[in-house]
Amino acid sequence: MPLLPRLTVNRLFMTELMAAQPPCFALGYVEEHGSVSGFMAVRPAVAIPQASTNRGFRFGHCVLGNDAYQLLQFTFEFYGHATYHGLVNPSNPIVQAVITRMLATEDYFFFAINPDQTVTAFRSRLEGGDLAGLRMNQEQFKERHCPPEDYDRAVVAFAKQPDPPGQVMTWVCRHNWEYLNLTTHRLDLNPG
Repeated sequence: MPLLPRLTVNRLFMTELMAAQPPCFALGYVEEHGSVSGFMAVRPAVAIPQASTNRGFRFGHCVLGNDAYQLLQFTFEFYGHATYHGLVNPSNPIVQAVITRMLATEDYFFFAINPDQTVTAFRSRLEGGDLAGLRMNQEQFKERHCPPEDYDRAVVAFAKQPDPPGQVMTWVCRHNWEYLNLTTHRLDLNPG
């Protein structure tokens, strides 16, 4: 079996993520062998069974909103288990930076962090529709602004009838630019 790489994240970011009430999710940077990629992490309230993580998950994204504001919806469907949604304000600088990194590297990492603090990590290539869709939407996001009160109202409305059906997670680790700094406050995630 090949050796799994050591992954490095920001310690302050992980501290806030682990202190947040689940279900929650966040976007950030991860370093592997000196190369930095974007990542998304989910912390469900109920553990994702290993049988589901072994099968992988389906990732999707779309734009929600109207002419006044827009949100970016990320959907993670774990086969045979559950679907999770994360809604972000696409004009947020951290969201912009992580998506820019994902587009530059054409890949991303995904972390599923269970209540017992075990982590399942996935690395995936952005291909075809996902790559083109994120690239096209990112250009539009640079010109949009979603006030916090509109974001909060939209999340509450979406949570009443998520499409597709699933659990809406709280977006955390979204205001501290230092969370993208992998030079200081480094935390190595050693493979098990």
